[in-house]
Amino acid sequence: MINLKDFKEYKNMLENTITNKAFRSRLLFEAVEDELFSKDIRNFLGRLNENITFQELDSILEEIRTKTDYYYQLSSNSDSFEDKIKNGLRSLAYFYFLESIDEHSILSDGIIEQIKLKYPNDYLEIIAKIDKMYLSVDTKKQIASKESDLIINDDLLNKYIVLKQWQDKQHHYFDNEYGKYLEELQYQYCKDRSLDSFNLEQVSLRKRLFDGLSKKKILDIDTCSILSELYIKKFVVKYIGGKMYGLSVLNSQGIKIPYSVVVPTGVEVSESDLEKINPVYGHYSVRSSADIEDGEKNSFAGMFDSYLNVSGKEILENINKVKASVNNARLREYIQVNGLDQPHMAVVIQSFKEPQYAGVWIGNSDVSGVLEWVSGNGEKLVSGSSTPHTEIWKDQQCSDALECNGKKIGELMLEYQQLVGSNADFEWMVLDGELIMLQFRPVTKKVIIDDSYTTNHTEGFSGIPAAPGFVEGEPRYVESPDEQIVANKILLAMMTDPDWLPHLMNSKGAITAYGGFLCHTAIVCRELGIPCVTGIGEDALEELSKDDSEYIEVNGNSGNVKILGKRKSRI
Repeated sequence: MINLKDFKEYKNMLENTITNKAFRSRLLFEAVEDELFSKDIRNFLGRLNENITFQELDSILEEIRTKTDYYYQLSSNSDSFEDKIKNGLRSLAYFYFLESIDEHSILSDGIIEQIKLKYPNDYLEIIAKIDKMYLSVDTKKQIASKESDLIINDDLLNKYIVLKQWQDKQHHYFDNEYGKYLEELQYQYCKDRSLDSFNLEQVSLRKRLFDGLSKKKILDIDTCSILSELYIKKFVVKYIGGKMYGLSVLNSQGIKIPYSVVVPTGVEVSESDLEKINPVYGHYSVRSSADIEDGEKNSFAGMFDSYLNVSGKEILENINKVKASVNNARLREYIQVNGLDQPHMAVVIQSFKEPQYAGVWIGNSDVSGVLEWVSGNGEKLVSGSSTPHTEIWKDQQCSDALECNGKKIGELMLEYQQLVGSNADFEWMVLDGELIMLQFRPVTKKVIIDDSYTTNHTEGFSGIPAAPGFVEGEPRYVESPDEQIVANKILLAMMTDPDWLPHLMNSKGAITAYGGFLCHTAIVCRELGIPCVTGIGEDALEELSKDDSEYIEVNGNSGNVKILGKRKSRI
């Protein structure tokens, strides 16, 4: 398979020369199958420039047609169906490459633009005459002498004529046996005759891609990064899961991540398969990467199991535990509430080493966001068992910010958002003085921070405004998720984890002693749309819990909580 660096250079070259995304996608798929194909295409593109003569242009297009026909003949003459489909799809790739140069390229568009500039008053008339003359497949057709001088003496117009001739040749070639043969071949391959011609080819390409990948039980990060560049995110996520997809995007952008591999969905591995994992690291994290995890609408925060600092035979044991977590009770309830499909589980295996710091970032815009961090690994941060250090970034500014190698980590998060192209939910760590990214997913719900959050509150209790909104109600302190659920109360707890989901779903609001903007409680409350204040402290939580008949007020925008007193009953 082509390496990631060469693939990205190839993709960049296509994006700068081929204007139609569908054609670019077709050429990218073929490059994944064979690096030599990408080199061939790059060679052709290097020869196609604005200074090319019409004779050179015609010669290059003829070379591409020769390639098309060569692989067509290989396919039709082969006794092996596998070779038929391999060479047939290769032939189509060259066919569509010629098509893209002819009608959907910077070159073809540039020729039209140059004609407009050279003949500003009558270019439409000239183009119309040429189009009319070269509608026939007989490209040697004689033209009127009045028009002949104009065409023969103008290299620019002759280049346009070459393009028109090849458009005609392409239609004639495809409409004969070529198009019929390849359509039938792909129907046999896909075994679905309900597909139209466009979807037939897309399904054929994806089937060939994933059939080939299925022979590898463990995929490395560069392979996954190539998949993330193919314009087929939905299908790639279904195969490697949301977490590995996010890591692949980071890796593709050259952002530092740990050593990472994935066991794709539907793949069973043995001890011998795990020998392919680089043994130099010794200790690993085994993390969930479900196909519906870390998406744009639902985060599935904490719903699946992950394990840190495992080694040896523990790796396989924990892979199986992670896979089994798709059937836990809390997940079934989460799926039911959100109307989601049953997930399929891929498993990410990453190198593990205890970091100096670990944290999370959630971006609100390209200039603002929230950074949270703790000493050591980030498990206590995302679980909510610890209240982290918090930085509020606005207009690319934050005072007293944590740095790594002389640069503020928050600034790096904003830079990374630009690279991945969206507001991001990042997990990160500082290991041996180096910033390393652990996870990227799109932001499911923005963190709304009231300007009053950073001011001193003169009454009530102050915590972190983890989920926006304003609510009044009776508090109820719950010590364990196993306690009976009481609806329409404001939940008070030291912290919550995924087992608390039923309590959160039935509460008007939530307050925890520990946690920050980006802990489990905060993320779930934002998705449920209920106000939440985290990190209020044990003393404040105890005071709020003294009398559950007293109403309290929760301001999830400012992080302020007040005791309102008892409410008079209505007669």
